[in-house]
Amino acid sequence: MTKEQPYFDENGVEIKEFAVIRVFHFIGARRKKHYMYKWVKLKEFKGTLYWVAYHLVDDTDSIHGYYHLRSCADENRVIKGTVVVQQY
Repeated sequence: MTKEQPYFDENGVEIKEFAVIRVFHFIGARRKKHYMYKWVKLKEFKGTLYWVAYHLVDDTDSIHGYYHLRSCADENRVIKGTVVVQQY
C-alpha cells in the first residue's frame, strides 16, 4: 500500500497522523479572525493512503465529515492559514 507524501503547516512543521490543527475560517465583525479545529488521519482509497482532516465533533466517514489536505495545499505541500496545535 502506498502512502501520500506529508504536508506542512505555515510554520514548516510536518503534519503527522492524529495531529490537531487550527485552520483559518473567516474574518468576522471588528476584523476578528475565526478558526476551525481539525484532526488529521490517513484514509485508504484504492490501495493508497491519503491525508484527510476530520471535524473534531464529527468523525464519520460521510463526505461532509472530512476533506483532503491536498485540496488546500500549495505546490510545496504547505497549507497556508494552518498551524499544528498538538501532535503525538
